[in-house]
Order: sequence, then structure tokens, then C-alpha cells
Amino acid sequence: MDNLLIPEGESVKQGGIWIVEFFPPSYYPQLLNALKKNGWDKERNFLRQDGKNAELVTSARRGGGFSWSRIGTVARPDRGFMPYDAIREMLPEEFEEVELTATQLGQGLTVVTAFVSLSEIGQSSLNDVWTAQHEPTFEWRGFRRAGVQDRRSSAIRATQAERIRLHGVARKWLGRRCGGFFSGTQAGQPIIDFSVFASYDPASDPITPDYRDPIEALAMGGDHLYDYVSPHIPGAVLVPASYTGSIEKRLENCWGVIGAYDRLSNENEHSGYGEKPYAVTTLAAMLDDAIRSFLVRHAILQYTRQVATGYSVARDMARVNHRKFGTRQIEALRRQLLTTSLDLPVMARDSAEVWNKPWVSSDSIQVDAVGRKGDPRPLEGFDLIARFGENREEQFRQLIEQDSDYRDVLSTVASLGASAEDTRLGRRALLVAGVSLVVSLVTLLVTGPGDDSLWSQLLEYVQR
Repeated sequence: MDNLLIPEGESVKQGGIWIVEFFPPSYYPQLLNALKKNGWDKERNFLRQDGKNAELVTSARRGGGFSWSRIGTVARPDRGFMPYDAIREMLPEEFEEVELTATQLGQGLTVVTAFVSLSEIGQSSLNDVWTAQHEPTFEWRGFRRAGVQDRRSSAIRATQAERIRLHGVARKWLGRRCGGFFSGTQAGQPIIDFSVFASYDPASDPITPDYRDPIEALAMGGDHLYDYVSPHIPGAVLVPASYTGSIEKRLENCWGVIGAYDRLSNENEHSGYGEKPYAVTTLAAMLDDAIRSFLVRHAILQYTRQVATGYSVARDMARVNHRKFGTRQIEALRRQLLTTSLDLPVMARDSAEVWNKPWVSSDSIQVDAVGRKGDPRPLEGFDLIARFGENREEQFRQLIEQDSDYRDVLSTVASLGASAEDTRLGRRALLVAGVSLVVSLVTLLVTGPGDDSLWSQLLEYVQR
């Protein structure tokens, strides 16, 4: 049977994971509760003159606060060196440290980003599965014919599943500590991971036949049309995650930043990060600002896609969900319309600031799509960030139109449904009144005063 063969001397280490969460107006209470409950700023409160995290966010959403702020650092209890204001708590074994930042866009959108610096276990877990020897697997399919996967397919599936597992650990941690819009979606929070190869250099080498299967197993083959490179992330390539089709599609909601160790180390020399050789977590920290900036832009598009998915489900299920309009149905519809009416216009307005207003240099990002290396007829390149911006405008335009039409239809249907419900209640009230009248008449006949009442005549008959 075929095996997944990793080129000799090759390995991959992961230095970090970035996760993002959005808090539009309807999620503002959850954000405040999370900031107050987590206490990420308790170690630096005595040094701050501008208030706690919750107060800073409230001020920013009222137009008088920060545009960007580090809101906390969480480290393992056994970690040696760490920032002075970090708090220690138990983290998943794959995590060494988590740095959380908040970015305010306009007055209505707060973006929380978590940069997870991985522990030794987390750095090597993907490589351990990727380079392991895998055996054929038996797949039970219920009443259908059972499937058997050869060693190659089993290895690909296990490797992608491990990458998904690491993402799931990160998503679960942030969702429990500071869950917002994305935590409630099926795809989960948008995510980027940072992977460093010992030999393979995606920034200069095309994917050769001996690397095709190994890169496919990692789901780091990209879209097979373009390479995405950035001067703000030198020595690396950004790749949208790919998958074989047999793995759940959570990988569609993530990107990877990949590169060769030597190139990344040589092209990212910054003061303040110690001396060479750099650890992969150090390289990840050097690229934190640029990757975080790219992730925010990617997440804005993911927001439009998730909202569009929600509208599709609501439209398809409208006849079932809104067939009858009682008090509960009207209350549920009120919450739905209020949430979308609050969030969508604000998101459309405030998310545009990422493209329309100049940010500080640490938050700027340029990503170019270039034809893939080795392609005899490479496609014409384009500016990926500008393309994101164009797609954002078009998606929000369509969503606002859909929201307006959907809201008008449901409001009319709800009004008619409420009128029908009032009519049904009126009929029931008349029926109850009629029954009450009959009961009263019978009671009067039976228990009325005098010797001629039904009750008196019944007693006289029994006594005979």
C-alpha cells in the first residue's frame, strides 16, 4: 500500500496561532462581562491612569478612547520569563502564553485578537503526526459499504485532523474566555497559524512531486493559482487552508503563514528579540503585528459570509418558523430583527475604516497575489488587500439590501400574524364567555331560591 513519504531531514514546527473575535453592538454586553470577569488587567491596574479594560472599551465605543490596546497577557504557571503585567493561570498544554489585544473600529466594532505562543508540545504536535507511520484505517459508514483507507490517505487525514484539533483548542479557549459573534457560528473564529519548515522554502521553491503529498497532508497547498506574499512578512507565504474533502470544513476558515527557517531567520532580524538562532516562537512574535492586521481584514469578509449564511437559513426556514405568530414567535422575531438592524449598518460603516483611514505603520499590511512558481503561464497578479476591500463593499451592499427586504416582509407577516392571533384570541374569549353564561344559567336554575327550584324538586322526589 502507498505511504506518505516525508523528504529526508524535513520537519515542520509551529510557532504561534492567531484567533480573532468581533463584538458589534449586540455583543457589547458579552464583551464587558468578559473583560470584568477575566481580570486580565489586574496586574497592571496600579500602573494605569486611564482605567480598567472595561472602562477603556466603553470610552472607545463612545468616541473618546483607544484605537488599539493590549488588554492582557496570560502565561502558564511554570513559565519563567514573562511580561511584568501578565497573569498566571492554567493553559492547554499546547500553549505557553496568550497575548490579547483590542482594536476599536469606529464606535461600534471592537475586535479582540489573541496571539497564542505555543509550548514545546504545541510546536511539535503537528510534526509528530505528519512524520509518524500510519496504518490503513477501517471506516464504518452505517448501512453503506464500509470504507478502507490506505496508509497515505490515513496519514493525510490524521495530519489535517491534528491541525484542526490545535485550532479547536485555541478557538475553545478564546470562546470560553471572550466569546463574541464568531463563537456562535458553525465555522468558528477566523484563525491563522505560523509554520516553519526545516528545508522546504515556499517563498522560492515550487512544490515538487516529492513534496506534493506532504504539503497536501498539512493542508498548506494554497489555492493552486496564486502565491500570496507580503513585504511586511518577509520570507514567508500566506496560504489559504486546503482540505481533502474527507475532513470537516473548519479549515476553510483559516490561513497559514509558512516559510523555511533559514530564510525567515535571515530576513527578519529585529532588535529586542535576542540573538540567533531564533526560536520559532520568536519569529512568530516578530511577525505578530502584520499577521494580526491581515487576520482582521480576513475576518471582516468572514463576517459577511457568516451573516449571508444566516440569512439563507432564515429565508429557507421562514415558512416553517413563521407559520404561526404567537407571543413567543413575535418575541423571537423581535430579537432577530433588532440584532441585525443594529449590527449590519454599524459593521458596514466601521469595518470600512480598515481600508479608508490610515492606520499606524504597525497595523499596515500589503499582500500581493502573484502567479505560482513553476507555472508555465502564470496568472496576472493583483493586490489581495484591495480585493478584500472590494469584496467587503459588495458583500455589505447585498446584505443590507437583503436585510431591508427580509425585514419588510417579516414585519408585514408578523403584523398579519399578530392580527390573526388577536382574532383567534377574540374567538376564544367569546367561547369562554358563552360557556361561562351557560354555567351561570344552570347554576341559577339548580340553586335558585324558592320551592320551585330544580334542587328543591330533586330533594322532594328523592324523599318520596
